[in-house]
Amino acid sequence: MTRQVIASEELARQHAAPDLVRSGAFSPAVKAGPFIFVSGCAAAEITQDMRGQSEEAFRYMSLVLAEAGYAMSDVVKITAFITSVEEYGEYSEVRRKYFPEEPPGSSTLVCGLLFPGMKVEVEAIAYKEP
Repeated sequence: MTRQVIASEELARQHAAPDLVRSGAFSPAVKAGPFIFVSGCAAAEITQDMRGQSEEAFRYMSLVLAEAGYAMSDVVKITAFITSVEEYGEYSEVRRKYFPEEPPGSSTLVCGLLFPGMKVEVEAIAYKEP
């Protein structure tokens, strides 16, 4: 099976931590066969509320997928990490906007996140027929 790192200067520029992508220490995604594994997507602007951070995370995810020739409709599984169960509804509203019909499998965990101020991080697995 072929393995390909999905990275570009545009993805680095739009990433929450651009230097991680540019240094090669972080891959926005890895394509393996017909699957793409999108690394955790988060907002660069963490002063936003849950809705704003979720919107930015899903927007970045769609950029990563597009870079690999995939779309949000190819996503089969998402995992979200949020810092507050009270804000789950806001996150869920944004998720429904990006997956309005036939949503992917989904798990959400309430936990602490790497950077202070982060409210949400979302990762995905997408599949496309070869």
